[in-house]
Amino acid sequence: MAKKNRAGKPKKGAAITFTVAECSEFHSLGEYHEGIQTLEEAATIYREIPPERMHGIPAIGINLHIEGTEKREDLQADILSGDEIDIGMIRLLPELGSHPLVQKAVEEIVEMFPEKEVVEF
Repeated sequence: MAKKNRAGKPKKGAAITFTVAECSEFHSLGEYHEGIQTLEEAATIYREIPPERMHGIPAIGINLHIEGTEKREDLQADILSGDEIDIGMIRLLPELGSHPLVQKAVEEIVEMFPEKEVVEF
C-alpha cells in the first residue's frame, strides 16, 4: 500500500542523482556527466577534470526526480560552482530546496568541500 500525504493522496517517492559539468554556465561546453548515483562519484569526476582544458567554471549539481513523472520534469541546479557552494540558488526553486533529499545532499557537499565558500544570497 502506498504511503499517503496529509491530503490523503498517494505520496510519490523521489530520487536524487548528481551532475558534473566542466562549464557550469553552458553544460554543452566540455564534459558533462549526469545520472551520477553518489556524491563521492560526482566529487571524483569533478576533481579529475584537468584544469588546463577547462572551458569554464566546473560545477556539481543535484537532480531531483519525482516518481511517476517524466525525466524532462526533473529539477536540476548546480550547487557547487568554482569556489562557491551556492545554497541560495536552490531557494529560487522551492520544490528543489525544500526537499529533504536535496537538503541532505547540500549538507554533504558542504562537508565534503570545506575549502569552498558557502553563499546563501
